[in-house]
Amino acid sequence: MIDVPKGMLRLAALRLLSESSLSGTNLAKEITRASEGRWNPGPGSVYLILSELRKKGLINELPKREGNTRRYIISGRGKEELARLSKETGADVARQLRLLAVYTTLGGRGDLKEKVNSLADTIDRGKA
Repeated sequence: MIDVPKGMLRLAALRLLSESSLSGTNLAKEITRASEGRWNPGPGSVYLILSELRKKGLINELPKREGNTRRYIISGRGKEELARLSKETGADVARQLRLLAVYTTLGGRGDLKEKVNSLADTIDRGKA
């Protein structure tokens, strides 16, 4: 399992709901699948973010077809928010990589520092 940065569930929910309508359960399963099992958000976190996104008008609840399953899809405002978050992601990843380069050096793996910084440079240039 991994520690997930703040805001990542919001980004994941908007990204996945931009691709298809999902229930909260399906959203959690898709996140787990996309992360190759490294991230398995709990139901409390998933339903909390869905509630927040719905209140802010970033997602819409679809009419129920059968049973009580609620399904959601991204709204126009949600698409704008997703575009904004996506732009910020590159800078955030590059910043985290530069911190990771320091961490590898402190951990006695200075041989990784140049490789990690090189990847951060590539992201900063918009090539990754």
